[in-house]
Amino acid sequence: MAVEVSFKKLRYYWPVYFLVAIPLGLVLLFNYYPIFNGIVHIFYRWDGNMIEEFTGLDNIRKVIRDMDLWRSFGVVGIFIVSNLFKMIIPIITAVILHHIINDRWSYAYRVLFVVPMVIPAMVFILMWKYFYEPNAGILNEVLRSTGLLGPTEIIQWLSSEYLLIPSLIFMGFPWVGAFGVLIYLAGLQNIPEDIYEAAEIDGAGPLRIFFQMELPLIMTQIRINLVLMMIGTVQSWEGVYLFVGESGGPDGIATVPGLLIFREAFSRGLFGYGCAVGFLLFLVTLLLTFINNKLVRTNK
Repeated sequence: MAVEVSFKKLRYYWPVYFLVAIPLGLVLLFNYYPIFNGIVHIFYRWDGNMIEEFTGLDNIRKVIRDMDLWRSFGVVGIFIVSNLFKMIIPIITAVILHHIINDRWSYAYRVLFVVPMVIPAMVFILMWKYFYEPNAGILNEVLRSTGLLGPTEIIQWLSSEYLLIPSLIFMGFPWVGAFGVLIYLAGLQNIPEDIYEAAEIDGAGPLRIFFQMELPLIMTQIRINLVLMMIGTVQSWEGVYLFVGESGGPDGIATVPGLLIFREAFSRGLFGYGCAVGFLLFLVTLLLTFINNKLVRTNK
């Protein structure tokens, strides 16, 4: 509960405001100043170090004419659509865990879902890169053992322009994200027990309970995960970089905006243009978040 403090008493609370000012200053310095600095350098030809020449709207014009950039947003669109379908499995998993009657088994399953969260994301990506390895990778070995692939045949999962994007989408199968499962599970556990009892009295079956009761009541959690998924997908580029390098695969087929920013800024020294692409990425993320908040309604 907030307490009003008169101006005369402020001098007695200066140590508190001083302690608040320290983290606030650090946030402004390390979070907001780089953003402001990047917006300023949109209008410069800048190499990140010595060269800094004002060029007006040249970087913005280049962004508009850059077909590789717009193609990269198309790739991100494919990943967003695929990730929308991937969200279904965590919801189903959370519902199943929620209905496990035995508390001991319920706790054990929760632990099993939390343990993979301690694995660094880079290690996870490199493990999947090994799965796709053409000669000794697990996927090709499985196909050989089932007879779907000859003893000497190999599939170049990451070198084919037709298989690279499907391979990136398939990464993480069966897509049971522990973070999403725990968020949905927390929402399900907040549903009052008397609602379930009323549904049982009405003779509602499992599907009716899920679609008419549980799904609407966890829509807040779904909306949170949708926002986080869209932001993460639009900004993510590390997986593509670790899989196929900064080129984005054959003919740059898997290039995403974040990878393009890295390539233009750190490989070609065009930091000003990278700032312009980054600002466009911010606008796209903001637009997707706004659309999500408008379309996904929650029941209070």
